[in-house]
Amino acid sequence: MRWITALNLAHWADTLQARPNFPGLVADLIRATAVTVSDVRFPRGDKGQVRGFDGVLEAVGMPPYVPEGRSIWEFGVNSGAAAKAGADYLTRTGQVDEAVRREMTFVFVSPRTWDNPKEKLQDWVEAKRQLGEWRDVRYIDGSMLEDWLATCPAVAARWARYELGLLPALGVRSIDEFWDEYSNRFSPALVEDVLLAGRDTQSSELVEALRERGGRLAYAADTPDEVLAFAISAIRRAEPEVRYFIEARSLVVESEDAARQLVGKTGLIFLPRAQARKLAGSFLPYGPTVVSAGADEQRSNHTLLKRPDSSALGRAFVAMGLTEREGYDLARRCGRSLAVLARQRPSGTAETPEWMATGADALLPALLAGAWVSSSESDQKILCTLATHNDYESLEAPLRRLARFRDPPVDHVGDVWALRSSVDAFVYLGHLLGPEHLRRFRHAAQEVFSQLRPEPKADEVYNPVSVRKDAHSAWLREGMMTMLLHMAVLHEQAGFTVVGSTPQEFVNDLVRGLTGLASDHRLLASLQDNLALLAEAAPIPFLETLEHLLEGDAARIKPIFEEHKGLLTPRTYHVGLLWALETLAWDGRLLLQVALCLARLAEIDPGGTISNRPINSLRAIFLSWAPNTHAPGKERDAVLTHVVNAVPAIAWSLLVKLLPRFHDSSSPSAKPKFREFDEGEREVLTYRVVWESQATVVKLALAHVGQDPERWKTLIDAMGAFPFDAINSTLTALDVVLSSVAADVQYQIWDALRKTANRHRSFQNADWALRGEVLSLVDAVVQKFTPEDPLAQSAWLFDDWMPDYPTMVEAVGDPMAPIEDARSAAIRTILEAKGLVGLIEIAQRAKVPATVAAATQSLQLSRGQLVDLLRLAMERGEHFNSLCAVALAQGVSRFGTEFAHDFRNIVRTLTVTPSRTARLLTALDENLQSWTIVESFGQEINKAYWTEKRAFYVTGDTEELLFAVEQYATHGRPMAAIETAIRRLNELASDMLLRLLDGAVSEINNSTTQHGTMTAYYLEQVFDELEGRSDIPPMEHARREFAYLPFFHSRKKPLILHRLMTEQPTLFMEAVCAVFRSDHAEHSDVTEVEERRARAAYDLLEGIHILPGQVGNEVDVKILVQWCSEVRLLARNSGRVDVTDFRIGHMFAHSPASQLDHAWPHEAVRKAIEDIASEKLENGLMVERYNMRGVFSKAIGEGGNQERALAKQASDWARIMADAPRTAAMLRRVADGWMRDAEQEDIRAAKQALRD
Repeated sequence: MRWITALNLAHWADTLQARPNFPGLVADLIRATAVTVSDVRFPRGDKGQVRGFDGVLEAVGMPPYVPEGRSIWEFGVNSGAAAKAGADYLTRTGQVDEAVRREMTFVFVSPRTWDNPKEKLQDWVEAKRQLGEWRDVRYIDGSMLEDWLATCPAVAARWARYELGLLPALGVRSIDEFWDEYSNRFSPALVEDVLLAGRDTQSSELVEALRERGGRLAYAADTPDEVLAFAISAIRRAEPEVRYFIEARSLVVESEDAARQLVGKTGLIFLPRAQARKLAGSFLPYGPTVVSAGADEQRSNHTLLKRPDSSALGRAFVAMGLTEREGYDLARRCGRSLAVLARQRPSGTAETPEWMATGADALLPALLAGAWVSSSESDQKILCTLATHNDYESLEAPLRRLARFRDPPVDHVGDVWALRSSVDAFVYLGHLLGPEHLRRFRHAAQEVFSQLRPEPKADEVYNPVSVRKDAHSAWLREGMMTMLLHMAVLHEQAGFTVVGSTPQEFVNDLVRGLTGLASDHRLLASLQDNLALLAEAAPIPFLETLEHLLEGDAARIKPIFEEHKGLLTPRTYHVGLLWALETLAWDGRLLLQVALCLARLAEIDPGGTISNRPINSLRAIFLSWAPNTHAPGKERDAVLTHVVNAVPAIAWSLLVKLLPRFHDSSSPSAKPKFREFDEGEREVLTYRVVWESQATVVKLALAHVGQDPERWKTLIDAMGAFPFDAINSTLTALDVVLSSVAADVQYQIWDALRKTANRHRSFQNADWALRGEVLSLVDAVVQKFTPEDPLAQSAWLFDDWMPDYPTMVEAVGDPMAPIEDARSAAIRTILEAKGLVGLIEIAQRAKVPATVAAATQSLQLSRGQLVDLLRLAMERGEHFNSLCAVALAQGVSRFGTEFAHDFRNIVRTLTVTPSRTARLLTALDENLQSWTIVESFGQEINKAYWTEKRAFYVTGDTEELLFAVEQYATHGRPMAAIETAIRRLNELASDMLLRLLDGAVSEINNSTTQHGTMTAYYLEQVFDELEGRSDIPPMEHARREFAYLPFFHSRKKPLILHRLMTEQPTLFMEAVCAVFRSDHAEHSDVTEVEERRARAAYDLLEGIHILPGQVGNEVDVKILVQWCSEVRLLARNSGRVDVTDFRIGHMFAHSPASQLDHAWPHEAVRKAIEDIASEKLENGLMVERYNMRGVFSKAIGEGGNQERALAKQASDWARIMADAPRTAAMLRRVADGWMRDAEQEDIRAAKQALRD
């Protein structure tokens, strides 16, 4: 089969394209011929015109064209190639070192046949070889290229069509030819991303198989052509070198004659199509063969190409020029099927689907239902109603045949039936719906949509509200609601008519007739998942219904906001209502009605834990920079003004949410599925439109702010993002209100404005900061109303740990330094103006009194002043404790025990409680001197001190550490002792550590607070320290571990107790007996002590992850088998054989893998399993292996890939251990279990994909 002749090559050589592209042809021939290519460099196109060798190759030789080892290649396209060959030979011989040439072949290639009449080609080659200057010399001319191309049909087919412009051979195509035809069936043309969407793993596996020259590669999809398009897309998206290698070998074979001619040719990748598929098996011995099957064919031995979910396919459509939203909508409407897409987006005339000729009548009930669950009796009855059948089986039987069509109209996943594309089905079948069908549909819709969620009965097994099932499946409810929407919106495309009415009126009447919709909130709750579809199908009846429910005090709809307990999170039924209103808000003509309904809902909304609230829906709709409505800006502003005036109760909260802000965020609201609400030209969202909307919001906010300081704070905080005119308006209003309000209100508003000015001045380089004239206007108002009182002027410095300070950001080094300097200056000013009383007043006023206390340290007060300040502060109460503590600590630090004596006198004079005195004393340094002072205050205060103080790390010597540890322990706080010594545990004696552990048990048990991860960390550190000590018997260590088992859930290191249990069978059986009753024991109640002991023993058994005889990853088989024998003997004697075997299996599940064959479990465990031959043991092992998987996550639509990998792993292990048949059989059961899970996950993913 010859696509290209020598004459064709000679004519091509005369074209301008030949010279730059000829190296590419030769490179493709090499890739199609050579088995192993180490290095290939044949620049093509413009890159082929650079200096240096025309081509470099290193490959395993394939006579007669590909030389062995390294070779250089030169090309001559013009006439007189023989002369160029000679010149190139001389040039390269002179350039290349002799030693290199002796290991390299010189090759010259020309598309023209040898044209030197004075010398034959073979004579020229032999003459050059005789010179011995190269390892070998070759010349390939046009005639030889013709033969070479004949052996590489994949290369010949592509170059004939795309470079030489020749008509392709009948029955055979290059993969590029096939892709061009296939992709251009669609409008716009498909891109490879669409075929590969959701199929990344399958694509990678296919490319790898083609590289490895694998045999039968069988795949199935809706159509055989989709399989080939997928394979070709995978090739075209592979890495360039991989792609070129595979492309050079790949050929689409279409006719039987062409297939027969190609059978026997090696080095090719075959993609049989059409009639050639019958001979696909003939290709298998000669090269990788992609075997394709459609949905209507037997495909049990084919890998089913994964159907992408709507999100993945929608993202792929973006590469075709669609927006993300358009791509997602298109993916949903085509049912994620390329066969349907070819009808919805054809480049020419779409073909009528084959099921129209043979299955239209049988499909009408399915069309009206949309989707259903075949295992649901309620769903079956509705389908029979729609079909006038009494026998559901007679209705489903023809659908099973239709589901096997190449382009099936329905999908059958598990027990779910669903239209593949409801849009496609309605467009083709809608005109067949007559009055009798609509009567049945109306009756069925009344029954399905008027059904309330059933109330639970007293003797019914409890289920949370969120998991109770409705009478009809969610599939049927959504399917019928979707069909209702199609009738209203797609009737023209489908030719659907209603006698004596219109499709929209038919839908409106049906919705108005739903029993209870306008009077019972429970029906809205029951329909919540479908309300958005219902509203889109019948906007006017839906809004009329909601307005009726909201009349008066809206008592009939208020309960819809009630939250009900769910499995993980609360559940409420108002969310579907919000989605419905958000959907209708896109229609500017309905915006006022929708907004008023949302405002009334927001007014009666009691709030809750779920973030979807009516007020947030209003924000999303009216947000100036991202409005979720097609209404133009002026209409939006007018509607917003009307809403805040009509429902003043929600006005301020809504306006606050709409105020301009820097770095704002928003989530898109629900959008219509099919109805187009943007009739006419849509307004472009320009800056002018945004600014005008923002100005409207600010204007409305100023009208509602009044003299409320909290509202003014909100406005002032957001003011930086206002348009300039809105800032001016706000400052003008501020001037007026600050001039008229009471002093305390004036200060609150002024302080908010001052804080805003400081913040903007601190961050002048930020894009959100006010600067220049605008900031000057703000400063002017701040200066005008600055209070005269020094306390009021500086109080803001003490209201926050890190207040906004004008030079804070510009400060070099510590950003707190300028703040601390300002605080010190302010404190000094207050002291000078008002004395020590002023310090008390500022501490009283400050929101963070500790900042006042810290600032007083810079004053360096005298002893007398400190005593007076301490007395004044203590007289004022506990609010001043931070100031008291600083004064006390500073006084003791500077004046020693004399100041402690002063403090003691104050305590005695003021009758301060021991508890407060102790808390103040905790401000002293952690050292013996301080603790001596504390003791001098008496036993009661000393006890309160050690009982209440926080445990800090002791930096002093061992004597101080031991003193603190002893004090904590003596006062019933062993955990505090451990915490204070945590970095110095090695300095504590073993008996002290054991004493602390023993004491901490009671402390933890009696504590009313929850002990977190730090407690567990401290305890683990103690046990790690003890583990390395030789003076503690293992049983003493183990006894403490048992007491602290609840804290060791996440511990990685095995416990000493676990090791002892694997060494002492009696200890293991004690734990088993503590948890499980004897087989012969009668039932009896257990005491609380027995229950606690059983729980601890169970945790102990669950935590054993090492085996008897295990050291590292090795297990001593003798020790393991002996231990098992002794344990099972004890189990028989105690009547607990089955449960003991189960627990042994649980241990075996944590076996290491073999270090010999790398299979799991270890050979010692295999031996034990074979010897014991216990089904209970194997069940215990299997259950624990399943549980050991733990928490896992899955990508959306992933299906059972993870479970299949686990099944394959278990199967691979089973195949390795032929000498352990019982273990192998157990592993095969594990694999079967994972495969069942994989199938369930596949079904679950497929069902979810049908919904997307």
